Amino acid sequence: MDEKTVASGTVRVLMDAAEQVIGTNGLKSLLNYAMMPQLMDEKPGYGFEKAYTDIEYSRIIVSFYELLGVSGAKAIFRIIGKLIAVRVKDLGLLDQFKDLPGQEKLFKAVEIYAMVSGRGTVTIQGDKVVFDNTLCTTCFNLKSDVPICTVINGFLDELAVWAGFKGARSIETKCKAMGDDTCLYEVVTGQ
Repeated sequence: MDEKTVASGTVRVLMDAAEQVIGTNGLKSLLNYAMMPQLMDEKPGYGFEKAYTDIEYSRIIVSFYELLGVSGAKAIFRIIGKLIAVRVKDLGLLDQFKDLPGQEKLFKAVEIYAMVSGRGTVTIQGDKVVFDNTLCTTCFNLKSDVPICTVINGFLDELAVWAGFKGARSIETKCKAMGDDTCLYEVVTGQ
């Protein structure tokens, strides 16, 4: 049996944001395709308990790519990532960092994500905040010629706006789906 490493809250906020973007019937279609239709009736909680395997989480993600194509899924996922960050902000989970300088605010917000998900590390490298995720579940079991973990890009983009960096856009410079050993994201802050 595969180890459960993905928090129930991770699956739930993904579902909530996806439903906001593609509607209830769109989400139902994706979950049916992923062979996980029970999630519509028995929605996971928002907790941090590990309730899903990487394979189960991957089935949800893969359904987007297979049904929408790479370009469509990447566009939808970037929006979903932004909505997830908005939810995190609205819940007040980042309020403790509001008085820090911009780059440090962004660093702390991404650091919280890394701690909660149990995946990745964040560093400041000059004028960049860098998130390195060797245990990425977003592209688990996927192959691509281009970086595809845009849900994280959208999340980072919205966190950068919250930190005061209007127009900052994260770039995934490495992706495990392309054969890299990690998924690496950079947000240039200009600080």
